[in-house]
Amino acid sequence: MTPIDVPNGPRDPLVESHLRRVLDAIPAPVSYVGRDLCFRYNNRAYDLWVGRPHEELYGTHVRDSLGEKSYAEVLPHMQRALSGQDVHFERELEYPDGSRRYVSVSYIPDFDAEGEVRGFVAHFRDLTERRRAEEAARFQAHLLDTVEQAVIATDLEGRITYWNHFAERLYGWPASEALGRHVLEVTPAGEEGARAAEVMSQLAAGETWSGEFQVRRRDGSSFPALVTDTPIHDEAGRLVGVVGVSTDLTERKRAEAAVHAAERRALREYETLLHRLTHLAESLGTARDHLTLFRDLRDFAVVSVPCIGIFISLYDEARDVRTAQYAWGDGREFDVSSLPPMPCTATGPNSQAVRTRQVVITNDYWQLKQAGQGQRGVLVGPDNGLRPQSSLVVPMATMGRIVGTVEVQSYENHAYREEHVTAMKMAANLAAVAIENMRLLLFETQAREAAEEASRLKDEFLATLSHELRTPLTAILGWSAMLRDNRLDEKTFKMAVEIVERNARTQQQIVDDILDVSRIITGNLRLEAEPTDLRTVIEAAVDTVRHAASAKSITLRAEFEPGVGPVIGDPRRLQQVVWNLLLNAVKFTPIGGEVRVLLGCSGAHARVTVTDNGSGISQNFLPYVFDRFRQGDGSTTRVHGGLGLGLSIVRHLVESHGGSVRAESEGDGKGSTFTVELPLLRSADLGLRVGEGTNDQRPTPNAQHPILKGVSVLVVDDEPDALGFLKTLLEMGGARVRAVESAEAAWGELEGEWPDLLLCDIGMPGEDGYQFIRRVRALETERGRRLPSVALTAYAGEADRALALEAGFQLHVSKPVEPAALVSVIADLAGKGQ
Repeated sequence: MTPIDVPNGPRDPLVESHLRRVLDAIPAPVSYVGRDLCFRYNNRAYDLWVGRPHEELYGTHVRDSLGEKSYAEVLPHMQRALSGQDVHFERELEYPDGSRRYVSVSYIPDFDAEGEVRGFVAHFRDLTERRRAEEAARFQAHLLDTVEQAVIATDLEGRITYWNHFAERLYGWPASEALGRHVLEVTPAGEEGARAAEVMSQLAAGETWSGEFQVRRRDGSSFPALVTDTPIHDEAGRLVGVVGVSTDLTERKRAEAAVHAAERRALREYETLLHRLTHLAESLGTARDHLTLFRDLRDFAVVSVPCIGIFISLYDEARDVRTAQYAWGDGREFDVSSLPPMPCTATGPNSQAVRTRQVVITNDYWQLKQAGQGQRGVLVGPDNGLRPQSSLVVPMATMGRIVGTVEVQSYENHAYREEHVTAMKMAANLAAVAIENMRLLLFETQAREAAEEASRLKDEFLATLSHELRTPLTAILGWSAMLRDNRLDEKTFKMAVEIVERNARTQQQIVDDILDVSRIITGNLRLEAEPTDLRTVIEAAVDTVRHAASAKSITLRAEFEPGVGPVIGDPRRLQQVVWNLLLNAVKFTPIGGEVRVLLGCSGAHARVTVTDNGSGISQNFLPYVFDRFRQGDGSTTRVHGGLGLGLSIVRHLVESHGGSVRAESEGDGKGSTFTVELPLLRSADLGLRVGEGTNDQRPTPNAQHPILKGVSVLVVDDEPDALGFLKTLLEMGGARVRAVESAEAAWGELEGEWPDLLLCDIGMPGEDGYQFIRRVRALETERGRRLPSVALTAYAGEADRALALEAGFQLHVSKPVEPAALVSVIADLAGKGQ
């Protein structure tokens, strides 16, 4: 056992033992430190405090236990103690093991008989836990002082023991005055006092309570508060007090009142809007024209949203353009009928509304328009000095389709809110339905009128047909009866035969025209196309009509510009075109008049012009001159006969050849001009030579430049006429052609001689072109040779082209095709291109 080592002191073991027992019984750490700052004694509490027995500590320097940092901090205090002063201080010390303790230290100097300080007694109290508790309490108090709620604590008697800063602000009582008062003195108001007493009784029983109170401030004013009171228990579970949290509900009540007021206002506005929309729907439902509809929409907008101007446009999806329909601003309407169609762009509020199908709101509208980001303004008067600052554009949509847009504008910036959007969307959709109904009604009306017109034309045609058939039939039957009686002289007999023949041919022509129209309508009119010399065609037609012209003393002239090449066409049908135009001109040209036909060129087209100085065509009838069953005069007093079919047949035949026909006339009595244009076949492309003025309409291959000479071509097409044309065309180009009508037959040809090139149709019975080319590509592996192939088909879309190439064709050529172009393609693919 380490003795209590007091320098120069007496050593009485009994006294030492008693002293040690006394010191060890003290719960606080106690040490004795000599002048050399070495430990001379430590009681048991100190040993436990530092975790080392006093035998180890005895004689060690204080520095070893405190560490350099803490030793430096307490050394001044120890020096003061060694100078004879009582020292007391508190501080946090860091020990060598890294632990930190907040301690209260007392140094009591020990004097010897001469009054010299021999050392000092050190007494320690560990305040770490207390300090932490105090800091926690201060932190909690700080938190309670920062919350926007009043926090009040009371004892069991209701006396206030805690009153945070917000309670001071809320109730007007400073903490210094509130503490110690009964809570009912400073919080409840009026009739709420009795209720508060009941709450206190409930809390006294240990139950939590929460509810609303109307409480008063110190100045007498009151406010609604949400109060939550919670019992406080000590560690033993005994009820020791109550803590209450009060929340000021003033702003919440105001907000609730504002919400209720807004709801009532919104309900009134909704009822008003519903009434306006009902009225608008009724108005739009009875509107029979767009102007009335647009004005109804304008009247709704003016009273329902900020609106100093409105602009309405309709959208054409096929052309992707908008057309201005109606504009109103500052009390007057503007004429927008002359505005050109407006393409839908990537910018501009109306275009965005169409593209996105969403409402578009634009603020700073005029500034954006001036900067080139807006669209042309048409809504407000130019002299009022004001400019729109905000715009709301709503798409008019029905059944998933955009019909148009409605734009309203305001002088106020940021004028449009959600309720305005809702109102205009509902109105715009009603307008869209009305516009669509008008369109359908107009379509139905037009369809009905067209059906009525078709019925009228049919009846008129049947009456005309009956007349046109009966007129020659009367002459045929009459003169036939006379011929049967055999009582006519030779001259009259000859005249009778001519009359019968002429009227029979007239009937034949009527029947032919009717059959042609039937073929056109059913799509069964076939063309036997081949390279054709138009001069030969025109000369033959002139010869056919010359007799009819001579009978009316009409001068009939044919003129031919040099160098007009051939066209691909059906010579008989092209002659029918020219014959019909010439016969029509002769029919409507008076006695002694003139009919002229001219063959020339217009770019890549041959042009045939038939001009007369006859009765002309009225401007009202000119747009319908090529319609079936149409006649300029369908009355019973008409001067000229006919069914009104000839010109409609002309138009169809010309368009079937890839050409166009048009009629021109300055009006009644001023003659007429019919112009036919047909695509030229360039003879240089095919190595063809066409003789001028001969009866041979077929070009012959150029022996010196046969572009496909030596090329073996396998042609597959189930259409005999097309197959014959392709065979003739390629043979004229110098190729050796094998032509078959099915994939099966073509497969048989491939088992023999392997061609240089395959020209194949797609749509064929049995096995189509796609299936056939796949088989061919598989066969190529066995043969060790590639077969160039071209798909020639009426399936002309991009998807069809992709399918053909994917199946194995190298090229896709759509029908109809320019013969020269086809020959050139085949020559290039076969390695014979120039």
